[in-house]
Amino acid sequence: MFETKKNTSTVSIVIPTYNRASFLPKAIDSALKQTYSVEVIVVNHGSTDKTDEVVASYGNRVKYIKRSEDFGPHFCWLEGVLSSTGDFVHLQFDDDWIEPEFISDCMNVFADDVGFAFTCADIFDEKTGTVQFTQFKDWCPKTGVYPRKKIEKKILRSLISPAAAVYRKQILIDALYQGRLPLSKSEYHGVGPDCFVTLLSMIRYPKIGFVNKSLATFRAHDGSITINASLENKKSLKIEKAYDEVKRYYREIKLMRLIRRILGYN
Repeated sequence: MFETKKNTSTVSIVIPTYNRASFLPKAIDSALKQTYSVEVIVVNHGSTDKTDEVVASYGNRVKYIKRSEDFGPHFCWLEGVLSSTGDFVHLQFDDDWIEPEFISDCMNVFADDVGFAFTCADIFDEKTGTVQFTQFKDWCPKTGVYPRKKIEKKILRSLISPAAAVYRKQILIDALYQGRLPLSKSEYHGVGPDCFVTLLSMIRYPKIGFVNKSLATFRAHDGSITINASLENKKSLKIEKAYDEVKRYYREIKLMRLIRRILGYN
């Protein structure tokens, strides 16, 4: 049986938002209800709705960063991460939410050789008000720490959303600051960096933490970028190509590392 351990590292929850005032309270409330001590940062780039009023209602319990212009999702994410004080960060999307023990359980499977930790995630259909399915449930048999190689193929065939994971702050900065990959030809609304942060963690750390419980919920609704894109073949193809670019880049970096070893470089 996997034994949990006491982890007192500082964790920041960054909530990037754009014109989601109706969904935002659920995301903020779930962050503030964590059983683990966290700081909550809401980053608003370019919203024109009532986001200001929503965040103001939380007083000093939430740190608020606002920009009048929207330069795209991953710049919003990056500013939140750079403004965080924690060594670990959870990116909480403004239309999703997490269970109270999400951060605590993720931190319990962190160790010096673990790059990131993630949990199972429910997909909640806004129209029917029901959970349609659960992601990652069958990826590993139980909660614990696993060698990267055990989960690598599943990750490359799918995607772990940052909204279901806790990452090391430096990894997030490096992945987001990277921006568009050097040889990239395809991009779509922040797609790419959300995947690259997981892959960069796998490059730098040999192990992954997994919590076999559904502690994150992704809301499927008409305003979701991925839901909208899935309804249009052209947009869906753009997303697929953007993710393929990142995964190919990951394989190229692994190959380059192998060549360096063969050549005797440290």
